[in-house]
Amino acid sequence: MLTKNTIKQIASLRQQKFRKELGLFVVEGRKMTAELLSSDFETVGLYATDAFLTNNPDFQDAETVSEVQMAQMSGQDTPPGILAVVKIPEKRSLSSNPRFILALDGIANPGNMGTLIRTAEWFGIHDIVCSTDCVEVWNPKVVQATMGSLFRINVIETDLVGFLIQQQAQGKAVYGALLEGENLFGIKQKPDGIIVIGSESHGIRSEVIPHITRAVTIPRINNSATESLNASVAAGIIIAELTRPV
Repeated sequence: MLTKNTIKQIASLRQQKFRKELGLFVVEGRKMTAELLSSDFETVGLYATDAFLTNNPDFQDAETVSEVQMAQMSGQDTPPGILAVVKIPEKRSLSSNPRFILALDGIANPGNMGTLIRTAEWFGIHDIVCSTDCVEVWNPKVVQATMGSLFRINVIETDLVGFLIQQQAQGKAVYGALLEGENLFGIKQKPDGIIVIGSESHGIRSEVIPHITRAVTIPRINNSATESLNASVAAGIIIAELTRPV
């Protein structure tokens, strides 16, 4: 039986403070919930309305709740009818010998973060390292924007400069998206390494730049007046080119 306290606790997970305190986050929607249930993430609560279950019999394990209760728990203007409460996994370590790692420096926009996670998975990158001031990946808007990729990608929050120093010591190339870099499409040798993408407003920060060993730029066509590309768009172009077979 769903209690008022449980509803209140689930609703509180819209805020980072309570996600961190309780070690839980929320997943909403049919597709996202299906992706969750096929992953190794631990689901601690699954709730759905009668209307949803009538049209989606595959989710009969969910506890039935009223439309009012779902609206109280949901963070969406139009609740999709199914909601899961999920345990935030323990801090992970990098995969064994990944070809490329995506490093994110100060990404603040939840939609961009979610898209970056989806893009990484599309191109076979399974490790993402985030600076400590990136938007939290358990933010509901980030979770939704990943379209399920979050459940298959290894996301680690750490001191980015320290991480890059460590990777350089191991002989890894560190690519950085900078305006004053070599033409991305002219690169012949593409050694495995780290791909650093900066924030939407400031790019890669000054303290990170000294640790870039291979600055790359996406050339503009016909001297376009546009100042910069969206972070997730730039990342998609760079990752696509660097992972393309020579």
